[in-house]
Amino acid sequence: RYGFTIIEDDYEAEANFVSAPTSALKSMDADQAVIYIGSFSKSLAPGLRIGYMVAPPPLIAEARLLRRMILRHPPSNNQRTVALFIAGGYYDALIHRLQRVYRARWEAMGRALQNHLPDSAMTPSFGGTSYWVCGPEGLDADRLAAAALEEGIVIEPGTIFFHGPGSPRNMFRLGFSSIPAEKIEDGIRRLAELIHRMA
Repeated sequence: RYGFTIIEDDYEAEANFVSAPTSALKSMDADQAVIYIGSFSKSLAPGLRIGYMVAPPPLIAEARLLRRMILRHPPSNNQRTVALFIAGGYYDALIHRLQRVYRARWEAMGRALQNHLPDSAMTPSFGGTSYWVCGPEGLDADRLAAAALEEGIVIEPGTIFFHGPGSPRNMFRLGFSSIPAEKIEDGIRRLAELIHRMA
């Protein structure tokens, strides 16, 4: 209708373990107006740097030309390995295992946030690999991130995700994809103590 293109980045689609998967916009794209992109970096291995695009052939040809300016020859052995991994059913098995592990960690973090920061947690609706937390008014998440790092706790201040004046300074993101479920409770307890001291 308006003649523009939508780029659909299927980020963390495999981490949807709470509800039924949402259909991709591309699956409803009768006008070839959606470019669907994804990556194996989160689910398989960040070092592979292998992604994919579903788009009209002329656009893919142009994207390949641009890619060659950045990366002359993507390693074909890595591409072939990923293709064989998928074709053999190993990727699906890995995703099912990751969903079980991530769900356990997601639930552990949800319980810990409910126990130690009951008024602050904002639960993601689809799962994912992180929680967004809105701390008490007056909390500076940048200062919290620096203080937490000294305690061995890594958080991402929300200020890097917002633009413009009036952005909330008390929001931060907690990732859990690489943290064993049994360590989450203690980390959140220690973070909550730090927040109470700073607020």
